[in-house]
Amino acid sequence: MKMRHSTISTCAFLSGILLIASCSGGKEQHAAHEAGNTAGNMEMITLSKQDEVYANITIDTAKVRSISEVTTLVGTTAFDERKVVVVTSRVRGRIDRLFVRNPLEPVKQGQPLYALYSEELLSLENELLNALQQREKFGAMQEVMDQLVESARQRLLLYGLTAAQVREIERSGEASSLITFYSPASGYLTELPVSQGQYVETGAPLFRIADVSALWIESQLYTSELRWLSKQPSVLVTFEAFPDETYAAVPVFVNPTVEPGQKISLVRFMIQNHGNKVKPGMMAYLSVRRNEKQALVIPKSALLIGSMTTAWVKTADGMYENRVIETGLQNKQEVEVLSGIAEGEAVVATGAYALNSALVLKSGSGMGGMKM
Repeated sequence: MKMRHSTISTCAFLSGILLIASCSGGKEQHAAHEAGNTAGNMEMITLSKQDEVYANITIDTAKVRSISEVTTLVGTTAFDERKVVVVTSRVRGRIDRLFVRNPLEPVKQGQPLYALYSEELLSLENELLNALQQREKFGAMQEVMDQLVESARQRLLLYGLTAAQVREIERSGEASSLITFYSPASGYLTELPVSQGQYVETGAPLFRIADVSALWIESQLYTSELRWLSKQPSVLVTFEAFPDETYAAVPVFVNPTVEPGQKISLVRFMIQNHGNKVKPGMMAYLSVRRNEKQALVIPKSALLIGSMTTAWVKTADGMYENRVIETGLQNKQEVEVLSGIAEGEAVVATGAYALNSALVLKSGSGMGGMKM
């Protein structure tokens, strides 16, 4: 419905231009000819307030500001493998209980992961208790007994017991048949290759915990585009799930090899995942900004590209002039102007095609370049 209204407005605008053109006399044509000569044959047109509304004219000011080339990449978030912790069994035994068992369940450092029954650990606990008892009996050999006690403590610590657990064994004077093991890091459970009641050997992987405070975004670049990364580009990331939020990214890895017959290379970027809102597997859109500089800039929508590149400039109230311009750096929203427009001039941001159509209609009526 909105598009239909816009079409009707444009048609009304062009009809108005044709009506004015058809009613204009020779005196006006002579005035237009003189105006064209004094303006260096510049193409100009004058609109009423109503025509400006019909043509949907909006104005932007040519300003000197930062502009850069922008390329949009599509990527997928993934765990930062450098921040993945694999928890393994330090001793042979049976997993009596799993405290964490759901995929992607959050885990905090120091949180209980599992309880293990191990005859080997039970034997080491008893060694510590025996050493403590021997130290009480043989006070004359205090130094030797202290060394035996400390040696028994260290063996338990090496097998993954905490200092608090060792102290509790010493305090209670009893060996525990079940030892609870705690998470060495915070993150999310990504893999659980064992089940409750399973016997495990020394070194068997039990849990895979990934820190998601920082995530990778994996994308692809053509080999000819890899040079962009050496220029320290600004990379901004957005997600469909959080359209109003932007994340800064930095390149952290470029695959040093390219598959035979392919011209693309894997590139990894890293973002800080504040609040852990972004999840692995999400689609990401990366805007790679490069060659940033200060330049005179106008909206790209102002450009009219034909045999020459032109833009409409509002020179006075209701008066518009079509200028030939030279452009430089550009992206999807803006374009650098090298010549043809000066800083501070009012540029037609929307409605340029309607103005151009009106100019063509006037030219067809034998009034080209005329001010009305």
